[in-house]
Amino acid sequence: MRLAVFSDIHGNLEALEAFCADAETRRIDRYMCLGDIVGYGADPEACVVRVRSLPNVEFILGNHDHAVVGAASSMRRDARRVIEWTKRQLSAESLYFLQSLDVFRNWGDALFCHANPYRPLEWYYVADKSHISRSFARSRAKILFVGHTHVAMAITRRNFFCVYLRHPPDGTIVPAAELNRQIFNCGSIGQPRDGDPRASYLIYDSIKKSVEFVRVVYDHAAASRKIREAGLPEVFADRLAAGV
Repeated sequence: MRLAVFSDIHGNLEALEAFCADAETRRIDRYMCLGDIVGYGADPEACVVRVRSLPNVEFILGNHDHAVVGAASSMRRDARRVIEWTKRQLSAESLYFLQSLDVFRNWGDALFCHANPYRPLEWYYVADKSHISRSFARSRAKILFVGHTHVAMAITRRNFFCVYLRHPPDGTIVPAAELNRQIFNCGSIGQPRDGDPRASYLIYDSIKKSVEFVRVVYDHAAASRKIREAGLPEVFADRLAAGV
């Protein structure tokens, strides 16, 4: 079974279409979207419709998805502004879909969530030692798949220590360890923040027990232009070219 794990589309249709086209060439059996289909970008409705059209796809709730159907009070002002705009762009069907999403899913010995497995609706980043330790301690899953930080990463726990692989290059394959527990962050489709503007996702092969990190080129200039034309905050257009 080959599972494409992706997250943080953020209304970026150009990046989403590039991801879909790339994944179609890689013998993917199932898809797992770890949330934040909307927010920041100019095509929220089109992204919801497109991602739902993928075959054998499952979804997790992200904090921007949650904000659209709930409260965005904890977000920064520019992000809240986009959330209010996004609410007006989404159809009733898409709003209902986002409202129906779960905060995590289990599949075999793996657990999938947007931010963290222990307090999923508080949206802590699994990035520092404290939150990494809590994520391992509060979950029995052997492998955790997360998004939210927009930075691809592999973390392997060996006894009381963690081995980090940050910013893995395109095509990097990491063995899914038999004796150790791991956390994999798939990065972001629509707004990477690791200095690489290409869309980021990963492929989990449950038979070969491996995780491959994949980067995909997309037309970030077109996505940025749409953000500006929609009158959304300039910062969300500027950052796409730099991947920050």
